[in-house]
Amino acid sequence: MSKIEEVFRGLGRTEKAKFISQNIDYANADAIAEYVSAYLFDVLKDVGNDEYVATYLKEKGYKVTKE
Repeated sequence: MSKIEEVFRGLGRTEKAKFISQNIDYANADAIAEYVSAYLFDVLKDVGNDEYVATYLKEKGYKVTKE
């Protein structure tokens, strides 16, 4: 395990979500997939755009309506 992985694993849930949100442009899906799945909604909340979830669900065939 690399040093950065050790540090990342030591972060709390909120810090991990913020780190991922702030550095998402530098990562590829394979590199962060195992971490993001656990923090996906925290990351999306931090990004502040609920359209990501709606778009994803629509692409999967779900009907999405905002209430």
